[in-house]
Amino acid sequence: MSKSIATQRFRFGREISAAEVVAKPDEQPSSALKLLIIFLLLMYSSIGVIYPQTEALRPAMTVALGAIFFTLLEVSKNGTGFRVSWPEGTMVIGLLAVSAISTFGSIYVTLAAQTTMNFAKVVIIYIVIENIITTTARLRTVLMTMVIGGLIPAFGTIEHYLTHQLNQGRAAFWGVFNNPNEDAYSLVILVPLAAVLLRRSGWFTRLVLIGAIAAYVMATYLTYSRGGIIGLIAVVGLFGWRQKSFILKMTLIAMLAGGVMVIGMFWNRKADFSDMSDDTTVNQRIATFKAGLEMFRDHPLFGVGPGDSMVAYPLYVPKDAHCGCQDQLVVHNAFIQVLGELGALGFLPFMILIATALYHAWTLQHYDNAELETYSLGLELALWGFVVCGLSGGFAWSWFPYLLIALIAAAKQNMIPERRTTHVA
Repeated sequence: MSKSIATQRFRFGREISAAEVVAKPDEQPSSALKLLIIFLLLMYSSIGVIYPQTEALRPAMTVALGAIFFTLLEVSKNGTGFRVSWPEGTMVIGLLAVSAISTFGSIYVTLAAQTTMNFAKVVIIYIVIENIITTTARLRTVLMTMVIGGLIPAFGTIEHYLTHQLNQGRAAFWGVFNNPNEDAYSLVILVPLAAVLLRRSGWFTRLVLIGAIAAYVMATYLTYSRGGIIGLIAVVGLFGWRQKSFILKMTLIAMLAGGVMVIGMFWNRKADFSDMSDDTTVNQRIATFKAGLEMFRDHPLFGVGPGDSMVAYPLYVPKDAHCGCQDQLVVHNAFIQVLGELGALGFLPFMILIATALYHAWTLQHYDNAELETYSLGLELALWGFVVCGLSGGFAWSWFPYLLIALIAAAKQNMIPERRTTHVA
């Protein structure tokens, strides 16, 4: 039977037709796209941390505000109207609204307000992406920007390892990549994006992308993040399994198995994958899970406040689960983190957001457009990478899942009307 994706488009509250969305494609925003590219490169470069003197200028925030201004200006000029997708766009805005409300009753208002304001920046960029990524060519441009930008923390992580700038023997980069686990997860999700771009590139670009994938894998390994390694195995395994060629599928799976053996042979971190029942960090994670659930039980509607699970941890961690190692830990599970920090009213839109984005990314692969199918596969697998890594990391407020979901929503909203659907068994 044929399957279609229901899309909603709103022009300042009015639903508009598919024809209006794809009308005048040559007049779609360009200045906003350039600013979006600059923003992504600034984010990956962590320039404000490396060069603190630039932080007074707030370059990333300035570029983000410029991007939203030009987006509003140019979509109005082109007559397409300002669009927010259903349900993804609505859920992101709803998540921001719950965060703002939760802040007022939070345990630590200052931290909660800061987290909410940082997430508001995420929402701004999300809206820009939904409104300016109107063609597969623009989708490819943003994906390529992320892949190129990701080389900065990848090479930075490798350089820190070689120069012995380590945190307990683990390498990382600066800024949002300063935590080895978050560094690893942010690189893992780039692997499938680079892989799908490779399939639709010339030979020179393919060589560059192969080098990029190698850098991501090496940097992920040097973080010695077990969650990152598991996420990497998951996305590579899924990518291999989804290949249509049996020979290619078996080759990728064999390479994955060989890679797992190599990782086991050269793993230098004291904490490995054996006897994890006595592993301190594993027990710490379990303790944060229990604390997060206790936060939800005590604050079922709005949670303890966005970002406040770290502050609330010593108040809610059960005594039998508290190893006494640290008194401030964020919940090391993105889903329990949202449940504990935003309660049921935040958890619901978050889960709808993730689930519908995964479904729509999968459905986009069944449209009569080979390029859209390829890029949608990469976005789906990258989002699965977040899900797997998020099971052992508190990444709910990080930029990357929302960037991926925004691209999926943009593809669903802006590119489907141009395509004929195919039959899906």
